[in-house]
Amino acid sequence: MSQPWKSELQVRLTRDACAVQLRAPWSRRVLAEASADGPAAEALPAALKALRRLGHDPLPAQARLLVPEELAYLSLRPACHAWRIAHRDAVDHFARALGRQDLIVQVAAMPVGAAWLAAAIEPAELAAWQRLFGEQGLALGHVELALLDDLQHIAGQVGEQATVALLRDEGMTLVRVADGVPVELGWERCDLQAQRAVEQRLLAYQGAILSSEPAPLLVLCRTASQREQWQRLAHGHRWTLLLRGEAPQVAAMELPA
Repeated sequence: MSQPWKSELQVRLTRDACAVQLRAPWSRRVLAEASADGPAAEALPAALKALRRLGHDPLPAQARLLVPEELAYLSLRPACHAWRIAHRDAVDHFARALGRQDLIVQVAAMPVGAAWLAAAIEPAELAAWQRLFGEQGLALGHVELALLDDLQHIAGQVGEQATVALLRDEGMTLVRVADGVPVELGWERCDLQAQRAVEQRLLAYQGAILSSEPAPLLVLCRTASQREQWQRLAHGHRWTLLLRGEAPQVAAMELPA
C-alpha cells in the first residue's frame, strides 16, 4: 500500500453503510471521521456532509475506497517476487475458476509478504463507484479490500499459529495462519445473529472439534456492541475478541454474573 504525500480521504463502504476518514499525509493518522447508514448513494453524501460540518472543507479531491469481501471474488495466491507475475497468475486463476476474463483483477502482498491476496470485482460495480464519487466531486484514486486493511491493523496481535475470523455484514472471512504466514482464506456467507450455527462453523475451521489444543482463534468485531454480544460465547471457547483501535479482549477473562 503506497503512503500518500498529502491528506487523504478514506471511504469504507458496505451495502448499507459508509464510513469516511480524513487521514494525515505519510502517517495516515486519522484526523476526523464520520459515518452514515443507508445505501451507498445516500450514505456517502451524508457521511461527507457530516465530515464537512466538523470543519473540514474543502475535503481532499481524491479518495481511497475500501470494499468488503461481499463485493469481491477473493483468492490467496502463492508467493512470488514480481507483482506482474502475481497479477498474471490471478487473472488466469479467476478466468479458470469463474469462466470470465472481463473482471477487474488486482493483487496485493499480504501483511507478512509471504503470499498475494488476489481480488476481482465486477466492471459494473467499479463504474457505479466511479459515478457515485464523481457526483460528490471526488476522484476514485484507489480501490482496495477492507480485508487487507484490517489484517494490517491486527497483524501484531496474531501469533505464529492462529485462526482469524473477521465479522462482516453478510458473513465472515476466515484466515488460517501457520508459522506466521496466512495459508488459507475462506468466505462464509451466514447470518451472524444465528450464533449457534456460526459457533459450530468457527470450531470446525479452528480444528477444535478434532483437537484438544487447537490454534488460538481471534475474532475481529465490527463494533463494540457486536463484541459485547459475542463475549459469553467467546468466553466458553477462550477466543480473543478484537476491535480496531482497541486492545484485544481475551475472552477467557471472568465475566460478571
